[in-house]
Amino acid sequence: MRHEHRYLSCEPVSLAAASMGVAAMGAGASIYGQQQQHEAAQQVENQRAEAVDEQIHENRKRATADYLQKVEDEMLADTQEKQALAEKQHDLDRNERAAGATAKVAAAESGVAGQTLADIQQDYRYQVEQTKARLGLNQENSSYQHSRMIEAYRTEYENRANAVKPYQKNPVKPTDWFGPLFSVAQAGLNTGLQTGAFVNPLAPKPPATK
Repeated sequence: MRHEHRYLSCEPVSLAAASMGVAAMGAGASIYGQQQQHEAAQQVENQRAEAVDEQIHENRKRATADYLQKVEDEMLADTQEKQALAEKQHDLDRNERAAGATAKVAAAESGVAGQTLADIQQDYRYQVEQTKARLGLNQENSSYQHSRMIEAYRTEYENRANAVKPYQKNPVKPTDWFGPLFSVAQAGLNTGLQTGAFVNPLAPKPPATK
């Protein structure tokens, strides 16, 4: 009875080893190339993300500066209007006092009764207070409009500051380690089978001879 041997000679085994060596060199080159491509692609994605981050920073910087300037202008306008109102009210009070003093002198010279003079002064005082109240109401409305404008500027700022979205990095294909390494083993196995260095246990066996 003849027996099959897995290793028939050294030459087929050497051929299989050489084939695996060549395949290993190709696998190494493939892995190295994939790593280089992976690093290059990753660097591109990082650069894109950094560029967008810089754009976000500059956009928010400009939006913040514009917002603060607009708010400052509104607050300054409101303060100036209130100062102007205080001056107008002061002028009205001063004019009222001056008019009262003039009226007293005129009344004394013309012999106007004291009650009549008091009525005139009271009527003038009422007109002054009405004017001051109207000016005050106008200023309240103006101050309210300033506050509304500041709120609108805040909304505008938030929209501008968030207009540029962070960059979403694209997934980078990882290095395929299994494929090249498997090709090395496959190359050695194929060469071994072709040269007879290895015997395929699944191959049909010839009938035994007596």
